[in-house]
Amino acid sequence: MRYIITIWIIFSLFCSCKPIKTETEKASTGCDCEKAKAILWIDKEKVEGLSQYPLRTVKVYANVYSDGTFRIISFCKKQTPIAESYIRKRAAVFVIRKELFEDGYLQPGKQYLQLRYVPD
Repeated sequence: MRYIITIWIIFSLFCSCKPIKTETEKASTGCDCEKAKAILWIDKEKVEGLSQYPLRTVKVYANVYSDGTFRIISFCKKQTPIAESYIRKRAAVFVIRKELFEDGYLQPGKQYLQLRYVPD
């Protein structure tokens, strides 16, 4: 009996110890089940005249700041280096409109976003 209780205690301690995930690991595992808070057109001026070109949508985990800027923490799916570089350059100059914050559509903080762009 003592042997069974000892084995059960060791097994329960072993099963209860789970590794702590970092922010990037949480972002990469939660992409499929989390919905994006907003869809941002980072190439809006390019899209208006180019209706025949395909649009690309990329889901990212980003930190949104109250001044309308955001920083990409990670991409949910692996992107080509050219696409990732282009998206990061466009995200650096893109500013989210204040109306989205005022209406409660977006809140500052870490969240999932969908970015739409026209590939070159």
